[in-house]
Amino acid sequence: MAAGKLSPRQKMINMMYLVLTALLALNVSKEVLNSFFEVNKGIERTTTNFSLKNGSTYADFDNAVANNPEKFQKVRDRAYSVKAKVDATVLYIQEMKYDLVSKADKGKVYLGSAKDVLDEDGKPKEEKVIDDKKFSELSDAQKRLPIAYLYNKENRDAAGDLFYPNTLEKDKRASVLKKQIEEYRDFLIGLAGDNQTLIDNINLACDVSNRGKGKKLENWETYNFVDMPSVGALTILSKIQSDLRNLEADMIEYLKRDIDAKTLKFDDAKGVAIPQSNFVLSGDVFEADIFITAMNKNQNPEIYIGGYDTINDKPSGGTKIDVQNGVGVFQTRTSGEGPKKWGGIIKLQTEQGPKFYPFKGEYLVASKQAVASPTNMNVLYVAVDNPIKVAVAGYSAAQVTAETKNGTIRVVDKNNGQWIVNPTKRNDKNSPVVDLYVTVDGKRKLMGSVDFKVKDVPAPV
Repeated sequence: MAAGKLSPRQKMINMMYLVLTALLALNVSKEVLNSFFEVNKGIERTTTNFSLKNGSTYADFDNAVANNPEKFQKVRDRAYSVKAKVDATVLYIQEMKYDLVSKADKGKVYLGSAKDVLDEDGKPKEEKVIDDKKFSELSDAQKRLPIAYLYNKENRDAAGDLFYPNTLEKDKRASVLKKQIEEYRDFLIGLAGDNQTLIDNINLACDVSNRGKGKKLENWETYNFVDMPSVGALTILSKIQSDLRNLEADMIEYLKRDIDAKTLKFDDAKGVAIPQSNFVLSGDVFEADIFITAMNKNQNPEIYIGGYDTINDKPSGGTKIDVQNGVGVFQTRTSGEGPKKWGGIIKLQTEQGPKFYPFKGEYLVASKQAVASPTNMNVLYVAVDNPIKVAVAGYSAAQVTAETKNGTIRVVDKNNGQWIVNPTKRNDKNSPVVDLYVTVDGKRKLMGSVDFKVKDVPAPV
């Protein structure tokens, strides 16, 4: 009952436990006692599931420390201190359960799953019995096995005689368990910080206060174990184990809040548009993927262009590029024309170890084609305005600037590539007259020179 969020199965088990606890105060039938034992088995299965889940969480702590010991060693140590305390108490309770069944059934104990221990009629297989053995004599594996069978479920003396006898004995086992639960409670609250929900769950699950009112007031030990049918005491002990494991799960998940092994951590994001093609002909459809991308400016990934051996974690013919603020810039000098494919892999260090993310891209290489054509005639004339239209393949007209070493040139409509050139010298052969430049990302680049014949204006006829 410790967790704030319980599965439907756990809620059902808790409800059945409360109902059957009330029934134990009555003279109940054998069928009810058998049902109580079924509840006990369900609680034990739930406890096993908690242990498996907790084991996975501890593995996350181990992976985090393996990849970043300086950052995560302390929080891992705190998590494992929780494990050490709960393991000790759960084992102590397991010994109490074993001794309870052994006393109730005159030294006979059956451990394991029901399908392995019981026959088709629900009777224990004699070859599975553990007879007159102390808990300390069992193997470690046997100590972790659930109770598979209890014959004398109605025995009301065993639990009280074992755990809270009417003697002057000081360290009665029920009182020792109560003290361990209180110490576990105080220890967890010390780790919970200001998480009030977690603290409330801890106090609820570790409530060992007196029960009842007035003349019916009983201490926790008497209420749970004195004059309690053995199957009831067994189920109470199993429930305490389940609650302690549940609290363990809550606490280590709380401690793990800064170690999420399945999520990459980022501290910045930006919008990105990736075109389907970097070269589009007039009249064709331009298409691009637009999305948000995240990055970590404090942890640069390793980016390799080309091959990388992810199995052995080493480059395989690939080239590592520089990365700044989480962003890598790839540059390569092109040769040849046509579509070019490229790609590589990004290696990012996480608390789970390195993760690899392949990527690929494509671009089109075209030759530099600078074009300037007379608007009205095929030649230019000296000392007059000659309209021309300029263009450079792959660039808009607005990105193109025209210059000349023969006379002057001025823009008329840059967005449409319209210019006026006024030469001062004639030439009878084609020679460079107009130089075309483009400006991209603040850099000016010569894309080519265009030849023209320049003639004197013909004399009037």
